[in-house]
Formats: sequence, structure tokens, C-alpha cells
Amino acid sequence: MLQAIEMEIASLLIGLLIGIGVAAPIVWLLARGRAIKLSGEVGALKDRNQSLEQILSQNQSIDQVIKPVQTALAELKSKSDDADRRRIAAENTLTREMLHIKERNESLESATRQIAAALAKGQSRGQYGEMQLEQLLQHAGLLEGIHYRRQESRAFSEGVHRPDVTILLAGGGEVLVDAKFPWDAFFEAMGCEAVAEKNILLDKHAKDLNKRINELASKQYQANSDKSPNFVVLFLPFESLLSTALDMDGLLLEKAFSKNVIPASPTTMLGLLRTIAFGWDQSSLSANAEEIRAMGAEMLKRLGTLVEHIEKLGDGLNKAVGGYNSFVSSFDRQAVSQARRLAEKGVPAAKPLNAPEEITISVAQVRLDREDEKLELTEES
Repeated sequence: MLQAIEMEIASLLIGLLIGIGVAAPIVWLLARGRAIKLSGEVGALKDRNQSLEQILSQNQSIDQVIKPVQTALAELKSKSDDADRRRIAAENTLTREMLHIKERNESLESATRQIAAALAKGQSRGQYGEMQLEQLLQHAGLLEGIHYRRQESRAFSEGVHRPDVTILLAGGGEVLVDAKFPWDAFFEAMGCEAVAEKNILLDKHAKDLNKRINELASKQYQANSDKSPNFVVLFLPFESLLSTALDMDGLLLEKAFSKNVIPASPTTMLGLLRTIAFGWDQSSLSANAEEIRAMGAEMLKRLGTLVEHIEKLGDGLNKAVGGYNSFVSSFDRQAVSQARRLAEKGVPAAKPLNAPEEITISVAQVRLDREDEKLELTEES
């Protein structure tokens, strides 16, 4: 029985050893395969890790390249936002200015319509022309009541006429000026866009100006004045009033001159007025020359009298100095010498008695010394 058990145990051990011997290579092969597989996976993981490290390194390089771009984009965005704010502020300012301009234009249009309506009346045109002429008179330095007069009535055979301004000339002459001017056709032409219609209106303006010249010539202002040259001035307060008329009628000035009427724009009128003012200045200098000469002669006479008084005063001072010196000399001989002898005899005195010093310089010598001092100061400087 025991032997049978031993044999079974022996057979089990033999079987176990055979199993181990058979299984060991299989296990080794399986373990080797698993190790090879794991080794491959580890290698793949290493390769993938290297790839990831390369990608990370590239990403860091890209970040370094992109970062300045991002910074620049941020600055650009900030500047763009600031520019947008400034643009919005500028647009708001521009909008306000446009509104102001619109309001001013509307005000200007209203004022223009009012001026045009006022100038539609002949009397108003004359007043406006006088106002413009008075400004030119002031620019030229002429004074009302002295160099010119306004609305001075003149009697004619057919009635009383009044030139708008009478300009006085140095020496007694006068120039007569009328400031009423044609306006309606000129104003309509300035607002007309159609060329043909505008030319028609400008031609009418030239004819209106020629008509005004004929009216002024018929009044013969200068014929009733023995002080006026043989012409009267028609003042036109706008340069274009004359230039546009000359464009339409090239002989307009010749026609006016032949009738002793001188059309004058602000430019030519100011030149005439300044010439007249220059004449007044020269006349004033001539009139004052004799008075100035008389005043100079009187001044020299008074200076001569003053010199005589000064010389007498100097002589008196010299005599006073001589008298003073004589008194001092006599005082020294008569009184001081006697006082010295008394002191020598033992008569006590509070302090020594001495005669005053004589004056050894005269008034003339003082003057010479001062002139010498001035000369020395001049040489030093």
C-alpha cells in the first residue's frame, strides 16, 4: 500500500518535472515575446516622446516669433482705437463747424438779401456809396469840415442840386463827387448761372452805368463852381461795378471822359484822395514855414537878452569876489594882527583867531575848469 503511494508520488513528481521542462520553454518564449513587444512599445514611446519634444521646441520657437507680432498687433490695436477716438472727435468737431458755417451762411444770405433790398432804392444806394467813400476819406487822412463837406447844396438855374461829397483842395480848389450808382442788373447778373442770360444782364448794367453818367453830366455840378476842375467824379463802391461794365462796353470810359465825368472805383478813388491829402500836407508845411522862421528869430533874440543878463550877473559876482577879498585882506591887517599881539601879551583866547581865506578863482575860471573836465571825460571815454 505504501509502495503504491510512493509510486504515485514519484509519478507525480516526474510528471511535474516533465511539465516544468515542457512549460519552461513555452513560458520563456512567451516572456521573450512579451519582452520584445514591450521593448518595441518602449521604443515607440521614446520615438513619440522625441517627436513631442521636437514639436514642443518648434512651438516654443514659433511662440518667440509670434510674441513680437502679437505685441505689435496689440500696439496697432491701441493706436487704431486711439485713431478711432480722434476720428470720432474730429467728426463731431467738423459737424459742429459745418453747422456753424451753415448758420453763418444763412445769416450772410439774409444780410445779403437785406442789403440787396436796401440798395434797390436810389437814395439807399447813395447813402451806401457815401459811407464807403467816407471810409476812404478817413484812410486818406482827410477830416470832415476841414478837407471835405457832405451834401452841400448848390443853386442852379433849373433848381438846387447837392453833390454827395465836396472835397476841398489845398489852395482853394474843390472836387465834386457823386456816390449814386446802378445796381439792379448787376446784382441779378451775379446770381445768374445761365451764361447767355448773365451776359444780357451785364450788358444792361453797362447801359445803366452809361445812363447814370449822362444824368450826372446833365447836372453840370462843376459848371456852377469857379473852384472846381472841369469834371465830376462818379464813385462806384465795388471794383466789379466798373470792370464788368467795361467788359461789355470798351468805350465806356471814353464816353464818360468826353462828358467830363470820371468813374472811380475804390482803388482809383483812394489814390486820388491820398494825392489830395499830400497836397494839404505840403500846403501846411509852406504855411507854417514863415511862422517857424519868425518863431526862430524871436527865440534867438530872447537867447541874446538872456546872455546879456548872464554876463551882467557874472560881472556882479566878480565884483563881489573882489570886494570880499579886499575885506578879508583888511580884516587880516586891522583885526587879526592886533589879536595876535594881544595873545602874545598873555590875553587868553578861546581859540586862535585867523582871517578867512580869500577867493582865488573867478566865474570865468570856473567855466574854463568845467570845460576842461568835460574834455578830459570825453577823451577817457
